[in-house]
Amino acid sequence: MEKERRSADVVIVGGGASGLAAAIELGMKAPDLDVLVIEKMPEPGRKIRATGSGRCNISNTGAAGFSRIMEFFREIGLVTRVYENGLVYPYSESAADVVTLLTERAASLGVKFACGEELMSIKYISSSLVSESLPGSNLFRLETVLKDRDGMRSIITQTSFVIMAMGGKAGPSFGTIGDGFRIARNLGHKIVTPVPALTGIECDEWDAGRRPCGITLGGTRSAGVVSLYKDPDEVFGEETKVFEEAGEIQFTKYGLSGICVFNMTRHMRYDRRAGESLDEFLVKVDLFPDGDIAEYIRDRQNGNFADTPAGEILRTVLKEPLADYVIASAGSGPDESGRAFEDRPISSFNDEEVRAIADHVHALEFHPVQIRGWNDAQVTMGGVSLDEINEATSESLLVKNLYITGELADRDFQCGGYNLSNAWITGLAAADDIVQLYATLL
Repeated sequence: MEKERRSADVVIVGGGASGLAAAIELGMKAPDLDVLVIEKMPEPGRKIRATGSGRCNISNTGAAGFSRIMEFFREIGLVTRVYENGLVYPYSESAADVVTLLTERAASLGVKFACGEELMSIKYISSSLVSESLPGSNLFRLETVLKDRDGMRSIITQTSFVIMAMGGKAGPSFGTIGDGFRIARNLGHKIVTPVPALTGIECDEWDAGRRPCGITLGGTRSAGVVSLYKDPDEVFGEETKVFEEAGEIQFTKYGLSGICVFNMTRHMRYDRRAGESLDEFLVKVDLFPDGDIAEYIRDRQNGNFADTPAGEILRTVLKEPLADYVIASAGSGPDESGRAFEDRPISSFNDEEVRAIADHVHALEFHPVQIRGWNDAQVTMGGVSLDEINEATSESLLVKNLYITGELADRDFQCGGYNLSNAWITGLAAADDIVQLYATLL
């Protein structure tokens, strides 16, 4: 197969948030540079379109580099709105509008796009002397493959600067399948094992043979507090708590979900090679964080509610599936009269039984058996080791003029615009460093 050849001053691999930010910044600050974006998907920005449920939570006032990010968006004409909780959205709240603006702005600045091309390799073909770092010196050779109606073509691109903005492994339907890790490893970089994060967890309580079974909770949502404990000895005392967050907890057909659960998964790393497993983790959910449910029950053991069944009492504060699950989990079986635990009048419960119910309301336990996979994950934990990247510029410390941005590096953040912020700011940092180097060498 004959290989086509071309050249560019800067090649950006990946047309997502990080790559588009870098391309536009280069186009604005160094218009003489020939910038090429190589994107494996048919069009750039596909993953951006899906962010924020299509609304695109572009940043957060608490994110690192927030002011710089907002300066960039003002420069390209994006109008934003900031909510009291710090979330920042485009004013139209349309992710598609953001993608259109980014791609059209890049094209208007002379940035070229090569879509549908898959990167196979990057080879460093010259020494890293600063004197050879001028555009046109062709320090890198990239080989890509393009499949079109005419068949498969191999293309060789020579360039002075490479920005790897290829993403991680989360959301493979958008083209992020982890191929950037292979390329970076071949260039000498260490890869921290990638694992999915900001996703749901599957729990042992959803096993069809369990009684009660978590499957009955599917589709239920509840405000509460989720806590994560880690202990190799599985004792799970208060001193083993590693995470806690309030929010809406979603009980699904497989286990637990919701933003607070997503954020929790960032703390669920384990190393199988070291003998670690998910058995070292325990999740506890407080379904009534605003008070002591035991006091609520005792208050109703007398007066007008004394003859009310325990299940009905609990349904006044918890949604029915949760109330039934808690009662079934806390229950000690029928009493001497044959009455089921949930059917007994609340006045018949002793202090130990009330405490058992309260313990399950305030610390309902779930045992993780699996973190949901890449199709469900919003972000990748792991990636190119930060020990090998200049975090101020995104430049590789091992390969001069190579930049590693966004989710390809071992950075991940909580929900709320922080991960997109990381993509924008690292892409801008790479572009600004290239602009500064280019200016000094002219």
